[in-house]
Amino acid sequence: MSEIAEFLRARYAIARKSEENKRRLRNDIDFEWEHRYEMDNEYVLLGGHRRVDADEFWRQSGEPAPDPAVIADLDMKLALVDLLESAESWNGYRTGSTALHILAQPFVGHPDHKGEEWAP
Repeated sequence: MSEIAEFLRARYAIARKSEENKRRLRNDIDFEWEHRYEMDNEYVLLGGHRRVDADEFWRQSGEPAPDPAVIADLDMKLALVDLLESAESWNGYRTGSTALHILAQPFVGHPDHKGEEWAP
């Protein structure tokens, strides 16, 4: 497995998990919730049992609903990374590697990005 492919898989997996987590809280908000105070702590009770920090609840409830297209796009990118990596090992050309380098460009500022080494 190439280093750049591993890097891209990690970035896309993190983005996908973030999207799924928004959906989980959003689904809870669509059901029963209750705003409560306990001593100096403010929290929201979801479904009668799940406690969520009130600030986090209000921040996430104000976000737009997750777009299923975002998850589909990330799944497609993960599949593309697999395809490009296998294509390069199969035919030996740099086509797959060049495409992976292009996909890595949005992450140039990330601490694990290899900068010029991964430039297309």
